[in-house]
Amino acid sequence: MNIRTIIIAVAVFVCIGQAYAQVYVSASATDDSGAGTSWETAKQTIAAGLSAAGSGSTVFVAAGMYHITAELTIPSGVTVMGGYVPGSLGTDTSQRHLPGTNSHWTDPSWCTIIVGAGYHRIATVQGVLEGCVMSKGSTTTLGGGVLINGGTVRYCVIKDCDAISEDAVAAEGGGAYIQNNGTLINSVVMGCRADKGAGVAGGNGNVISNTITRNSPVDCGMVADYDGNIYKTLVFGDQCWMRENLRTTHYSDGTPIPLGGNSSEEPFRYENYTSDLSNGVLEHCGYLYNWPAVVHGEGSSDQVPSGIQGICPSGWHVPSNAEWERLGNFVASIPKNCCDSSGYNIAKSLASTLYWSNSSYACAPGNQSETNNASRFAAYPVGWSTGSYCTSFGGAATFWSTSLSYYSWEVYSRVISSDGAGFTYDHWSKSYGCSVRCVMD
Repeated sequence: MNIRTIIIAVAVFVCIGQAYAQVYVSASATDDSGAGTSWETAKQTIAAGLSAAGSGSTVFVAAGMYHITAELTIPSGVTVMGGYVPGSLGTDTSQRHLPGTNSHWTDPSWCTIIVGAGYHRIATVQGVLEGCVMSKGSTTTLGGGVLINGGTVRYCVIKDCDAISEDAVAAEGGGAYIQNNGTLINSVVMGCRADKGAGVAGGNGNVISNTITRNSPVDCGMVADYDGNIYKTLVFGDQCWMRENLRTTHYSDGTPIPLGGNSSEEPFRYENYTSDLSNGVLEHCGYLYNWPAVVHGEGSSDQVPSGIQGICPSGWHVPSNAEWERLGNFVASIPKNCCDSSGYNIAKSLASTLYWSNSSYACAPGNQSETNNASRFAAYPVGWSTGSYCTSFGGAATFWSTSLSYYSWEVYSRVISSDGAGFTYDHWSKSYGCSVRCVMD
């Protein structure tokens, strides 16, 4: 071997050695341009720290607030350790803070706090994750907070995460889903929701010495209409709503609801679908109904609850405008549902991920619609019917209430627009057709 070959070999060894080096991350760093080999050259984001880590390395993360816009992946052989406080020396574990009591869970001077964007899980863990607080994770499959895929999560707090699906297949593990002999140990899981396993779920793993508390079921069971359609439900505060638009062709007493027609006195239902939509559009979008069809002769109401069963199955009712207002207020009370931190901008969180027309406005459902539906209400943009024709499919979701407007021939409706940020109300002629959501009595 000549000298040049030896030099190349040493250079390769050094590069490989750097791949196994300790990596440092600090929210107070200017950006990710640092080498990440010390606190002085720390990366700013955890994702950059993971990119710089090789198998066998440890990523040390300083206390601070880390907002992420995509799921983190911690591969096998990599350990992520949070909680290093400013001024800590090297990687001395005695100089870091674990989450401890809930008085520290929102304190970035004490904890490493990882906050999701509300439409993706926080992390998939094949290696080790410890000493972090994680919130606002979400998935439509497995593990709203973390998917522990053969790895270990320890000394962490997982809170305010959910696993809720728009489709028939249930999502599982609001806080964590454990598989492939993964382990959740000495951690707290609270305030999470899921279709199945509100706190923790999984079929092959270890759950050791954790506090799993105040997690809640996402629904109040299934409900069926006269036609045999089955609807999933969703709990919002003290209300339970259908998670899908009504698609019945009959009232609960078996009386049929005619298709088509223009009337403010006689009941009708309408379709508003385009020919290029795939199978299942009726299940997603339901029918539009005029107001006479909705209240079925029971009149108007602005009470909570409205007391108007109308077109809804037995045990359920059509919501009043006041009940819609209560829903909006509850959704807005949860930070992950609010675009740009504004409680008025909840349209994206209420909107489904499908069918919306494009918009350039960041807080509108038509902008990056795959990031919609943080609340899991899944409002589909079926548009409306004027009684003579249907319009604005993709442009708006409209829903009836039981509450009359200023004029006796107009009724309040709720509207979500493809290019608007708010959950607004309007008033429509009784002859118009809108979607219907029912609320449990």
